[in-house]
Amino acid sequence: MLHYVRVELRPREELRPLAGHPWIYANEAAKAHEKLSPGSLVEVVTSQGRFVGRGVASPASKILIRLLTWDPSVEVDEGFVASRVQKAVEARSSLSERHDTDGIRLIFGEADGLPGVVVDSFGGKAVLSCHSAGMNPFVPVVARTLGQAGYGVVYERSAGETRQKEGLPDSQGFLLGEASFPWEFREGKARFAVDPSQGQKTGFYLDYRSAREAVARHAAGRDVLDTFCYQGAVSVRAALGGARRVLGIDSSEEAIRQACGNAEQNGVGDRCEFRKADSFKALKAMRQEGSTFGLIVLDPPPLARSVHDLAAGEAAFRRLARQALDLLAPGGCLVASSCSHHFSWKSLEDALTQACLETGRRFILTGRLDQPEDHPVRIGIPETEYLRTVILTEAAK
Repeated sequence: MLHYVRVELRPREELRPLAGHPWIYANEAAKAHEKLSPGSLVEVVTSQGRFVGRGVASPASKILIRLLTWDPSVEVDEGFVASRVQKAVEARSSLSERHDTDGIRLIFGEADGLPGVVVDSFGGKAVLSCHSAGMNPFVPVVARTLGQAGYGVVYERSAGETRQKEGLPDSQGFLLGEASFPWEFREGKARFAVDPSQGQKTGFYLDYRSAREAVARHAAGRDVLDTFCYQGAVSVRAALGGARRVLGIDSSEEAIRQACGNAEQNGVGDRCEFRKADSFKALKAMRQEGSTFGLIVLDPPPLARSVHDLAAGEAAFRRLARQALDLLAPGGCLVASSCSHHFSWKSLEDALTQACLETGRRFILTGRLDQPEDHPVRIGIPETEYLRTVILTEAAK
């Protein structure tokens, strides 16, 4: 029988977790719990002693507890975690063929009942990130279960600000097998190189797949501007989709180097140009030069990391969109995205509406895209929905 530290909630703090949200904040607990250590198994109860759920503790984090089950008969052990991993992998078994790619997110944290754990697969190899002190002790179990599911190489890339807030050091290296970098995976006609030991997140943004497909469909015969281009995946898909020329901009010299390599690898290096520059400043400079593009992609980093940043984020996005629209050729298409949970569809579309009004031009909303199905949104956990893309096309006069 496993030992669980009993944590009592303050009065009226049980409504959200009882509704299925897995996070218990430190200020929602009745008192500080000195017995908790990273990874402690916890049983949460209401102020009246009613069972809420079982989970794991992260004492250094504002998110004190992450619930894993709401069933008092279920034990939170290695077998429990392994079954969650197996279920997540099995749920995605048909996605590779359906989406013509072998780059798939296998585990998406809270949406798969494994809070703080993310696993991406690239060409049959897996990259694991853990950003929860409570789940960190289960990393070996996750890796071992992935190996049993056919992923002979598992690399850990657990690093960044979130780990620091959890009181965890960065952790990086092979957990299972080994394979030299870079790895390669396919997405439609494209082939991309990825180095999980460098760059951002797991080494590649798989979540932007649907938007890349949309760009490819709209790119034929157009000059394309890809802002915040990172490794040039959108640029490559646009060129393979028939773009006349593509200009990608990013502030990272390493990202630009990788983008050039991806373009060459896909045989579109002659139509793709990449520049190291701040996208905000570059848009302003290109306007002064009189540049125009038939398709512009805006995918900035999160502009509202918290609800307190929302007003400033909306204003920044509106300015960015206005600058882009000033460069958009008549009849052109704008693909604009936000990757912040707090930046709702309304926030995104209101900012774009205001930008359109300021130009005096009229646009039709021709598409809304959310994150792909290997990044599922779990009802009751709004934080699992974060990526939103809107496609605007100029209306006929």
